[in-house]
Amino acid sequence: MLGELGSEQGQANEPRRHRRRESGTSLIAMTVVVALFAILGVGGWWAYNNVIKERFLAEDFEGAGNGTEVVVDIKDGMFVTDIGDMLAEEGVVASARAFTNASSDDGNSGESIQVGSYTLQEEMSGVAALAALLDPANRVAGGATIPEGFTSMEVYAQLSDFTGVPIEDFEEAAKDPEALGVDPLWFEGFGERQVKSVEGFLFPSTYDFNEDWSAEDMLKAMVAKFNQTIDEIGFLDALKDIPDPDPDFDPSALSMPDQEYDPPTDGEYRVDPWMALQIASIVQSESGVPEDDAKIAQTMYNRVNFDWITGGEIRCNCFHSEAIWNYGRQLDGEEPITSGEDIDWETLMQDGENPWAPNAKEKAGYLPSAISNPGAVQLEAAAKPEAGDWLYFVTAFEDGRALFAETYADHQDNVETAKANGMIK
Repeated sequence: MLGELGSEQGQANEPRRHRRRESGTSLIAMTVVVALFAILGVGGWWAYNNVIKERFLAEDFEGAGNGTEVVVDIKDGMFVTDIGDMLAEEGVVASARAFTNASSDDGNSGESIQVGSYTLQEEMSGVAALAALLDPANRVAGGATIPEGFTSMEVYAQLSDFTGVPIEDFEEAAKDPEALGVDPLWFEGFGERQVKSVEGFLFPSTYDFNEDWSAEDMLKAMVAKFNQTIDEIGFLDALKDIPDPDPDFDPSALSMPDQEYDPPTDGEYRVDPWMALQIASIVQSESGVPEDDAKIAQTMYNRVNFDWITGGEIRCNCFHSEAIWNYGRQLDGEEPITSGEDIDWETLMQDGENPWAPNAKEKAGYLPSAISNPGAVQLEAAAKPEAGDWLYFVTAFEDGRALFAETYADHQDNVETAKANGMIK
């Protein structure tokens, strides 16, 4: 470790360091190899492209992340290479070497990273990840981490476990979302079916809560983080730019069973904020990879307004998602059921007793509330959906990627692909 030649007192006063395992011989070895291959001319060029380039040039992301937060733990005794390996495994950096190179180029500053937990993001450049770990503002002191996609019930349980505050206190505080800081505009345009809920507004992040915080104070902090994030990504302004998907668009077709729809004028939202929040929560629950988020959002918008996409007969105008139906089960204190189980989903999704049963025709349209608490990436996807006429998607690959289809026949082909890949039993 550093300081081994100093006094014991000097070692005691030194901050915890993280050293690289690489020795100076790596640079010498690389120089020798380059010189040897250069002598060989064409062979040297081949070696550069096929050996040296692969070994010494690091794959790297650009920028400061994609908005998805990741909490990483720097443990006592970790070397810079250990930290790089861990960041690569968590998806923070593209490769461990991108991080170790950034440290080397910055005077081995990675050796000064302190033990603790840090809030980073996915897909950061090595330089950005290093800077974030050296910034004390990103260090979490005894924080409570709320993952993306947790339902409000799961949030309450997580916070109760962490602070000891009873779950009942959170449930009571959540009864008045506006008192927690939710802007009333999120509840404008409600029909009889929609309900005021804190669901969707408890932003997933790491918070410095403890047993001295009340349930109300904790939920207020989470709503405040949601409000901040909405402003940062320009969520509400983006809703004004969601285009009509069809030149023959008929605004009357957007009417929900229990409400009328007024066509938007300049300055008004084409999609009400609460509608987009519901879409974001579904994307959070259904998407396997960030690249699919905006396509899933568009698919859900298309499904809920089915007839003005196809120009055909209204069949259901429903989302058709087991995640939605399972949310209703959770509200009733029941365990979720996964798609891997041998169950007649078509029948269950017509369940008249479940307010979130997405196929029941009398419940066509949007849901009573959001079904989870989405992160920034999913919120942005709902506000900026990718244009397309998809009506179906299915997770078809082990890495979480989905296949999308405009017709049911194509969807059935995609389902067969998913089955062949072991994604559907």
